[in-house]
Amino acid sequence: MNVDYSDKLQELNALRNSYTVSLNERKERKDKIERQLSVLIESQEFVQEIAKHVQSQLSSSIDSIVNLGLSSVFPDYDFEMEYVSNRGKTEVQFNLKNKDTVIDPMFQCGGGLVDVLCFCLRIAVYSISNVNTCIILDEPFRFISKNLRNNIAELLHIISEKLDIQIIEVTHITEFSENSDNKIFIKKIDGISEVIDECN
Repeated sequence: MNVDYSDKLQELNALRNSYTVSLNERKERKDKIERQLSVLIESQEFVQEIAKHVQSQLSSSIDSIVNLGLSSVFPDYDFEMEYVSNRGKTEVQFNLKNKDTVIDPMFQCGGGLVDVLCFCLRIAVYSISNVNTCIILDEPFRFISKNLRNNIAELLHIISEKLDIQIIEVTHITEFSENSDNKIFIKKIDGISEVIDECN
């Protein structure tokens, strides 16, 4: 029985050529993907470096403003922002330090300290944003003890002066108003609020 191998050989050669073309296409695709991956990794590293730089500048600005405020009322405490990477995301953690002890302000501090910290953080955010800086406070610092009220008044004065922020404060606490540039006294008469005195 005579077998013609030439047809079979041609068929196998055609199949091999087809596989070779397919393999070359896949290699080209693989090389292209590897190049794209390399560019993405370099871009990610670049973005991370920029993010670190921005975070550092942001931390420096916020830390300095918050510590300026804290030093007026609670001089034994220092504030620090810390960036923590968690599951591919960057989170900000706020820390207070009292000497060598790091404190989580949300769980381990008295209300007055948290009030001042939150106020200073808000002021820091206002100061680095491009918004008109006029802040209205309605009966702020209600957890501050009497012996610290003069310190709070000084804090408001310092913040207003150093950061060029106008603060309008509604309060019944005398110590807060004594350090004000302008005062308006309002009294409720027959259920109606009326200006009874204005001092500039």
